[in-house]
Amino acid sequence: MKILAISDVHGKKSESLINYLKQNDDISLVLIAGDITDFSITEFEPLSFVKPFIDEIVEECNVDVFAIPGNCDPAGICNAIKESGPDERPAFCLHDQLIAYENVVIMGYGGSNPTPFNTPGEIDDDKIYSHVYELLAEYDYIGNDEVPRVTILLTHAPPYDTKADTIESGAHVGSQGVKKPIHEFQPNINICGHVHEACSIDMIGNTTVANPGRLEEGHAILVEVDENAMYTIGIVSLE
Repeated sequence: MKILAISDVHGKKSESLINYLKQNDDISLVLIAGDITDFSITEFEPLSFVKPFIDEIVEECNVDVFAIPGNCDPAGICNAIKESGPDERPAFCLHDQLIAYENVVIMGYGGSNPTPFNTPGEIDDDKIYSHVYELLAEYDYIGNDEVPRVTILLTHAPPYDTKADTIESGAHVGSQGVKKPIHEFQPNINICGHVHEACSIDMIGNTTVANPGRLEEGHAILVEVDENAMYTIGIVSLE
């Protein structure tokens, strides 16, 4: 099974994404790590972008879509995600949720730790920690070691002090609330976004941390999982 992860769409369609999915028709699932739209858009109502964007991915490329909100997505984003996709294949808002998909378990938490920009989806880092901890603890409790599964934590905020949260100046702006539970539970993969220039692969212990960067820059994360729950992960160009 193949999973493609993107982030930080910010209200801009991507022909490169659609073409890549059509050319790689063995991809089953697209994960969106937040900021599908942007509260600051003035030329159209921001949430009106969500459904046509997701509908095109699902209907034209025959994939499922799971998404979380970002800090720039306005209120109502989860409902907009849920209302997207055809009736027989709706998109799923993974914010504060856990879902099994074939031999993968995906846990999602959107929004970001506070920024200097006063964006609508900012969340206190202690709250991020408590919710991400609970999601990972829930799977740790119900997980069956006899059934191998790849665990993916999908967050908008990147974990603090990693390649994934490094801005152009070299400063780190990520979330301790994401980093601490990753240290504690060691999911296989954390896919994140938020920091546009930080397209990267890094490690926290045994956890692979992957940030595809802003979609407009033409990159995504590709995860391949085999029937034994062995996986590979890497950055791909959509061009």
